Amino acid sequence: MKKYNVIIVEDEKAAQDQLIAMLGKHPDLHLSGQSFNLEEASRMVSQYEPDLIFCDVDLPPGNAFDWLMGLPSIPFSIIFTTSYDTYAIRAFRLAAVDYLLKPLMEEELNQALDKFRAKNQKANSLDHVQELLNNLNKSPQKKKIALPTLSGYLFVPIREIIRCESDNTYTTFHLIDKKTIIVSKTLKECETMLLEQDFFRVHNSHLINLAYVKEYLKGEGGQVKMEDGSYVDVSRRRKDEFLKKIR
Repeated sequence: MKKYNVIIVEDEKAAQDQLIAMLGKHPDLHLSGQSFNLEEASRMVSQYEPDLIFCDVDLPPGNAFDWLMGLPSIPFSIIFTTSYDTYAIRAFRLAAVDYLLKPLMEEELNQALDKFRAKNQKANSLDHVQELLNNLNKSPQKKKIALPTLSGYLFVPIREIIRCESDNTYTTFHLIDKKTIIVSKTLKECETMLLEQDFFRVHNSHLINLAYVKEYLKGEGGQVKMEDGSYVDVSRRRKDEFLKKIR
C-alpha cells in the first residue's frame, strides 16, 4: 500500500483534532505534522515534503492564498477547509480544487480523499492550485475554468465560452473559435461554477454567456441569436428574468 505524507494547517484546535481523528481511519495516510500558523507550515513543507496538505483558508494575520503565492513551488496536493468564504468557494470550483466546508463531514472528506488518490499527480495538482491563485488575482475577463478531460484538465478562458449545452449528464462547451469541449458534468454543475461570470440559464438545456448575445427574437419565450450564429430557445418561465439581464 502506498503511503502519503499529510500535513494539517489549521489554527483551531477542535477542528484540527476532528480532522486528525477522521484521517486516523485511513491507513495509507501518514500524518507528518500539524501546524497552527503559516510560518510553522512553511518549515514543515520543507522538512516533510508532504504529498497532501489540509489547509484552512483563514489563518490570521494572513490567509492560505497569500502563503501559497509566497512559496517557491507547490509540489503537493491541497484540500482547503473553510467556514464561510463563499468567494473562495467559487474560485475553488473554477479551478477544480478540492475543498471542505466546516464543520467537516466524514463522507465529504472521504470523497475528497478518493479524488486525491485517483489523480495523485503532483504536476496536475500544481496546475490546479496555480490556476486558483491566478484567478484570484485576475479580472473576470481573464479568469479560466478547469474542464475535466480523459488526460487531466483543460484550462479554458471564461471569456472564450459562448454557451454550454446539456446532454443529460454531459455538457458541451461551445467556444468562440467554433471548438467544442464535452465534459462529464451536468449543466447545473457548470451553472454553479459560472454563477458569478455573467452567464444565464435561459433554458433547461442551455447556459449562455450574456456578452455574446447578438439578438433577441420575440416569441412565447423567444430565442436569442449568439455571436457564433447559433439560435438558443428561451423558456417561457425564464423570459422575464432574462430580459431584465440584457436591458
